[in-house]
Amino acid sequence: MINISLTTIVCTVIDLLILTALLKIFLFKPVMNAINEREARIKNQFDQARSKEAEADQLKQEYTEKLEHASKTAEEIVIQARERANLERDQILDNARKTSEQMIEKSKKSAEAERKKVAEDAQADIAKLAIAAARKIIKSGGNYDAKSGE
Repeated sequence: MINISLTTIVCTVIDLLILTALLKIFLFKPVMNAINEREARIKNQFDQARSKEAEADQLKQEYTEKLEHASKTAEEIVIQARERANLERDQILDNARKTSEQMIEKSKKSAEAERKKVAEDAQADIAKLAIAAARKIIKSGGNYDAKSGE
């Protein structure tokens, strides 16, 4: 049978207390420190990840705003370019109309001058013919036959 003595129980309890103290000092504290350090690192990594995610969201929002601004600016540039093109087209058409009107007016004046010149030349020719006819009449002594031209 088993002999149970008070000294054995006390020695066993003291051995257990010493063993528990030694385990606590040399095993549990370092293990708990390592676990706590690892937990702190993981928490720190999660915090950094959240920070990076927030920064990425902010950058995404800024990018979206810049993209919208760039789109609006591009639309404004296109609208302004169209307006300038329409203005230039209108100016070119106005200049072409003015030029064509000036050319038409110049042509009319030229035609009128040509008509006047032709009329003046015709009058001069008629006057010359009249003078020539008068000379013939005077040379022939006043006997002019209108049918024969003499």
